[in-house]
Amino acid sequence: MPQSYSIFIIGANRGIGFELATRLLEKGHKVYGSYRAQSRDNSAVVELQRRGMKTVEVDFTDEASIIDASKMFEDQPLDILINSAGIYHMWDDKPFTELSADDLLDHFKVNTLGPFLTSKYLAPHLARSTQGKIINISSDMASIADNTGGNACYRISKCALNQLTKNMAVDFGQIAPNVITLAVHPGYVPTKMTGYVGDDDMETCMTSLVNIVEVFGTPGAPVSLSNGGYVRWNGDKMDY
Repeated sequence: MPQSYSIFIIGANRGIGFELATRLLEKGHKVYGSYRAQSRDNSAVVELQRRGMKTVEVDFTDEASIIDASKMFEDQPLDILINSAGIYHMWDDKPFTELSADDLLDHFKVNTLGPFLTSKYLAPHLARSTQGKIINISSDMASIADNTGGNACYRISKCALNQLTKNMAVDFGQIAPNVITLAVHPGYVPTKMTGYVGDDDMETCMTSLVNIVEVFGTPGAPVSLSNGGYVRWNGDKMDY
């Protein structure tokens, strides 16, 4: 069996987070997962707990909840942090002139500031791992090179997440060289956030994404999976 990791998934009860959590549990990894307080009684949370996953309440917009969650690990190492929670509004697909400052700020609070805070407060635990990894669930909409307009709030906040991913890689090189980072586009798969529509196959994308989680930072990993990089669900390098 491949190496077993301790993995903390932020936003484990929905969409990509839930799909990753169930698959990583099945592969024998020790998985922790977060959900927001309003989802406490959600069937997905109950199912994950039934499968043996330790869960904790975290809200990306509540710094105190992130600090409390980090204390769960005490002085123990954490191998992998996956920042999966995010927001995207279907009504965002309109010219930026029809959006408000609050619309943009709301996206930044969740899609950018949240991963910044979890990475900051969990950094000491990741540094205790032989090879700590932060994997940020990004999007192809984060690409400036591939911008087709619309969805300004989502695009801008996810683009900032990519910059955060790169910035952390450089900074960790100075303060904790054993911690590496990666931004990944998980595919346009059908989830609640997308209104259950998507062009990509969930099983194909998630199988490849689980492989990326496991092999990133290991000997023999594809060259495209570079520290601070930005890749597609299949490991192909993407243009910032």
